[in-house]
Amino acid sequence: MSTSDKEYTTSRNLQPLLAWTIIFAIIGVMMTAVWPVWNLVPQYVTEQVKVVSVDQSGVWADTQDNYLVKLTGSYHNVAPGDHIMGTYDVKIKQRTHAFLP
Repeated sequence: MSTSDKEYTTSRNLQPLLAWTIIFAIIGVMMTAVWPVWNLVPQYVTEQVKVVSVDQSGVWADTQDNYLVKLTGSYHNVAPGDHIMGTYDVKIKQRTHAFLP
């Protein structure tokens, strides 16, 4: 086997490794910069809210800083206009704020 054949075989064997390295690098950048994984973990906050709507899907409330959020948990005997202590995922407010002008 000549020297040029060995170089061709070696470079040919490294091509899949290089391709996979580039793919994993792109995925790593996408996971941390474009779509952060930590947004999957909810961060719950409990505060005084005003109930706006009660339906089959749950209870919707207006927060103290005027964001409409869906409350987590079960709330019995609440009606629109009631002020209650409600728990919701604060990251919903952060996502909404990102799209507001």
